Amino acid sequence: MNFIRILSLILSMALLLSLTACSDITPEAVVTEDVVIDEAPVKSAYPVSFGTETFEAAPETVISLSPALTEIMYELGLSDKLIAVSDYCNNYSSLPTVGSPANPDIDLIIELAPELLITQSPLASTDEVKLDQAGVRVLYLELPTGFSYLCEEYIELAMIFYGSIDSEAVALEALSEIDDTMLQAQNSGIDVSFIIIYYSLDESYVASSGADIASDMLSVFGTNALEPEDEESEIITVTYDELAELDVDVIFADESLSGGDLDELEAEIVYLDLSEFSKPTAQLSSLISDCISAIS
Repeated sequence: MNFIRILSLILSMALLLSLTACSDITPEAVVTEDVVIDEAPVKSAYPVSFGTETFEAAPETVISLSPALTEIMYELGLSDKLIAVSDYCNNYSSLPTVGSPANPDIDLIIELAPELLITQSPLASTDEVKLDQAGVRVLYLELPTGFSYLCEEYIELAMIFYGSIDSEAVALEALSEIDDTMLQAQNSGIDVSFIIIYYSLDESYVASSGADIASDMLSVFGTNALEPEDEESEIITVTYDELAELDVDVIFADESLSGGDLDELEAEIVYLDLSEFSKPTAQLSSLISDCISAIS
């Protein structure tokens, strides 16, 4: 994995902001008796833009349908903006819930009237129309397939709620621990071939094909030995015999498989809670630290 320090990503986004947020600002001439001085332009926090999205001001009320985005909101110091979450956001019981990400309670969301609804699960077109008619803005952020995309989600949410002036520092602070941990992993000298096993299925195992965030982040330790069948394929099935024939150094396996047949293989088995990759946040730092300790 060619790891790029997060600061470079944030600075790139900041450059983009400087080109958009200040585009309508021009110096005003101040006339004195002897000289004309151009005042420096005053940078405005809003509007901010990324992709096709533009925000004229920070939303004051938010509903999150994604456990990961809910956690990121807390990490960015934005918990006071949340007025409801999905049923799967188990750690936030003090907030009302509005159904699952795949089947949200649209009528309740409209009743709560948030300025912004954030989700990582696409909504049905009919639900989008109902929310739009009710004045609820929807922001869809794709589930990250790589570490850099995870960083970009922090940057984008920080931009929305803190504007172009303060978002850099806020995002960098939230990402600082995982940034340091990924650099520690990169500098550890570990270079192994590996595979990632999620769970057993009939007489096979479901493994990462190399096209998901787990493979992307764990590639800081080496190379995934399984090739994706196509660019969008995230998982592949392999039999136990096929696993035995693979010449790999390490098998990253979900902790639910501990004590099974995998322990009889020659490769080093590192058991992890791989479900954490399904709701990626900067909290993945602890999982990467566990990997460093296990295979260094």
